[in-house]
Amino acid sequence: MWHSAGMDPDRSRAVAVRIGVVGVGRMGEPIARTLTGSHSVKVFDTDPARKVAAPDLAWADTVRELAAASDVFVTVLPGPVELRQVVVEALPLLPAGALWLDLTSGDPAVTRDLASHAVQHDVAVVSAPMGGSVDEAAQNTLVFFVSGHDLAVARVLPILKNLTQDGGIRRAGTRAEDGQIVKLLANGLWFAHAVAAAEALLIGQGLGISPTELHYLLRDSAGGSRFLDEHAGRLLQGDYLTTFGVDRVVEELDTITTMARIAQVPTALLDASSSLHHAALDHYGPELGELLAVKLLEHRTGRQLRLD
Repeated sequence: MWHSAGMDPDRSRAVAVRIGVVGVGRMGEPIARTLTGSHSVKVFDTDPARKVAAPDLAWADTVRELAAASDVFVTVLPGPVELRQVVVEALPLLPAGALWLDLTSGDPAVTRDLASHAVQHDVAVVSAPMGGSVDEAAQNTLVFFVSGHDLAVARVLPILKNLTQDGGIRRAGTRAEDGQIVKLLANGLWFAHAVAAAEALLIGQGLGISPTELHYLLRDSAGGSRFLDEHAGRLLQGDYLTTFGVDRVVEELDTITTMARIAQVPTALLDASSSLHHAALDHYGPELGELLAVKLLEHRTGRQLRLD
C-alpha cells in the first residue's frame, strides 16, 4: 500500500477540478458515473453508440474540445495504440498545469514516450492502470498501480479514492511507466495461473476426480491462487470471462515478452502461456474471453470443466 509521506491531505481534498474522461466503455462508463457524483465531469468516446447508451452523461463533441476544458484528463482505453492516438491529439490542447491520469493497461514504452511529450506541454502525468472487473468498477472496488511524481500523485488521490476501497491505491514507483510494468506482470501471472490451474483440473478429471471437488481441494492447498479463489468457479459454470478479448490478452503477453528481452530474462513458463494464448487467438479469432486459452485446452482434451 502507498503511504502518502510528505503530502498535505487537506490540500489534496480542497481543490475542485474539471475532469475529462476519454473511453466510456465497459470500464469507463461506471468510472465516469462515479466521478460525476463528486466532480465536474465531461466525457468523450470515438464510438457514437456509447453516447446513445449513456445520454445522461455530459458529452464533449471531440477529444480536442474535452482536452481544452479539462484540468485532469483521464484515459480509460483498450490499449496502447488507442492511447497514443488520443493523447497525441489531446496534449497540445490541455491547459498548462493540467494533469493526465491514465487508467489504461498499456505498454511501458508508450507511456514513457507520451509522458516525455506531456512534460513539454507543462502537463503532469500519473499512470494508474487498474485491476478489476466491470462489476468491481461499478462497485468502486478497483485496484490501481499508481506511478508518477509525488506531487502529481497527490493531485489524483481524491479522484482515485472514489473508485476503490482502503488499500486499493498501491504505489508502484515515480516513473510514469512503473505502474504499467507492475500491472502487466500481474496480468501475465494471472493468465499463466489460469491455464496451469485448468491443466491440473483436467488431469484430475481424467483420473476420476470431479472438477468441483478438485477445485475445492486445490483452492486451499499449496497450489492455491487468486484464479482458483475468485475465477475458477465461474469457469466451472461455463463463464470464460467475456469482458476482455483474447486479442488484448495476446497483446499484453507480447509486451511482456518484449520487457523480458530488454531485461535479459529467460521466461520459459510465461512463453508457454503466451504460446497457448496465441493458439487460442488463432483458433477463436479476436473474441471476448480471458479464458479462451482454457477453452482451447478443453477442446484439445475433449472434455469440459463444469460443476457436477
